[in-house]
Amino acid sequence: MGTRVHHVAWLDRRIQGFTLIEILMVVVVLGILGSVALRSLQSGIDRTRIRATQEEMDELVMAIAGNPNLYANGLRSDFGYVGDIGTVPATLDNLMTNPGAYSTWKGPYVSRRFSEDPDGFKKDAWANLYTFSNGITVSSTGGGATSMTKSAASTASDLTSTLVTGTITDAAGNPPGDSSVAITLKITYPDGTGGTTSATTTPNGGGAFSLSGIPVGNHTITAVYRATNDTVWALASSLPKTGAFVNFRLPGNPFAASGGDSASESTIYASIPDQVLGPRQVTAQLDIRNANALRGAIAVLAGIHTHIPGVHGEKTVHDGITIFSRYNPRADRGGWEPFSPSRALASGRWLQSSS
Repeated sequence: MGTRVHHVAWLDRRIQGFTLIEILMVVVVLGILGSVALRSLQSGIDRTRIRATQEEMDELVMAIAGNPNLYANGLRSDFGYVGDIGTVPATLDNLMTNPGAYSTWKGPYVSRRFSEDPDGFKKDAWANLYTFSNGITVSSTGGGATSMTKSAASTASDLTSTLVTGTITDAAGNPPGDSSVAITLKITYPDGTGGTTSATTTPNGGGAFSLSGIPVGNHTITAVYRATNDTVWALASSLPKTGAFVNFRLPGNPFAASGGDSASESTIYASIPDQVLGPRQVTAQLDIRNANALRGAIAVLAGIHTHIPGVHGEKTVHDGITIFSRYNPRADRGGWEPFSPSRALASGRWLQSSS
């Protein structure tokens, strides 16, 4: 009988279940665990969004200025939008669509992963639009959790206005000396509006030259020595802020060790300022006299006038004989008067040119 009573009591306790306090404690514990799990999940989502946003911002700034780690044939090969256009983009849209039928635009510069949202490249992982400033800086508020900023350069001018410098010598390493005025260096680069432009300069007697205001990128630069029509060219790979250095060597040995023409020649170069006599009258007269014992030969005479509007070569006289005049025809501003055959300039003889 005692055994039966104990069995019934056990059944009664089983039917009773959990008390209200026990149920409340379970609910509280589950709530705490859920809150922790939710915060952990949200934190994980935020980290994923931050990482995705940073990666996309990196892609945007490389679209602007190129990937500095891409090289070909020893030269950096990617300069992005700026390298093709010559200026920074006005909006992020310029990275995806041609801003004005630019012939030098080679985009899109951002990968097309946004088939459902064509404007997705302009939004962070929280679907908020990036802030784009100065043509180089992309910013995100990070959904309010944290702010992020990426820049293609310290300033826009680091990308759009670099300095290309270099030297030019002959094959023996001799600088041009007095022959420097007969050397023209020309660099061609994108003009910022979808086309190309160029800048020219001449080296100093030591062969050093510089060209400023050049955008980043690989640009063709040529060096022409007019006295012999020698032409050499190279790619000037102008990097952000640091620019580029190019070393030219003309073939042969046209320059003497002292920095002039070789001893076998007696070429003379001179320059004088134009004299403005009236609104449309400019005059300049140049007398070249060979005071050396060596016999020289003049192959070309170049009249490079700085006056605007341009002037023309009126007359060139050699030993009292008119070689060129306004009638056969006169040389334009910067034009050449080729002497064919070359004119001998013996010691004590002279050549006169006027414009």
